[in-house]
Amino acid sequence: MQIVASVADPRDIPGAEAAGAECIELRLDLFPRELPEAGVQAIRECRLPLILTVRSREEGGAFAGSIGDWRALMEPWLPQAAIIDIEQRFSTAAPEYQELGKEIIASFHTPMMPSGADLQEIESRLRRYGIPKIVVGPRSPEDVLSLCAFTLHAEQPVITSIMGSRFRFARLILPLFGSSFLFCAAGRPTAEGQFPVREAREILDALSR
Repeated sequence: MQIVASVADPRDIPGAEAAGAECIELRLDLFPRELPEAGVQAIRECRLPLILTVRSREEGGAFAGSIGDWRALMEPWLPQAAIIDIEQRFSTAAPEYQELGKEIIASFHTPMMPSGADLQEIESRLRRYGIPKIVVGPRSPEDVLSLCAFTLHAEQPVITSIMGSRFRFARLILPLFGSSFLFCAAGRPTAEGQFPVREAREILDALSR
């Protein structure tokens, strides 16, 4: 399991590194049109693997453009990136990024709670072009347990998480059931319910001892 610092402002990268992040997600859909030079420099000097993410409005982000607009946001940072997050609507771009040596996260976010059978179908669909990342909206403790069970029995690697803050504790326990990444806040949270990197690190270290 890796702790990922999700950043809307790349000037938060040094603090995320110091707090114990193992990977940095650049939420490009939340970046300003013109990055300050300090932000550009922080990306260039980052020593951790970088994930490039352009999250659509339909899946909880701020992006509302075409695949051409999506590519344009990705393009400047491709040389530094190790991993590309790709929603299914943009999955036709996956092969070309794989040819560049990039790992692909195949992501799906929904405010609903799919059934166990639906989770398996989503996982299978996503795994055709990358590591499945499935983020759902539990409605009850039973839903959280179902997501934990799905994560435990899913083919590895797999990434699972939740939307919202009601069951935010599930973000911390899903890695204990096999989720490969835990997405945390560095500076301004990029999603509701995220734990700060340092807090997540301390809690997981305590649980692991």
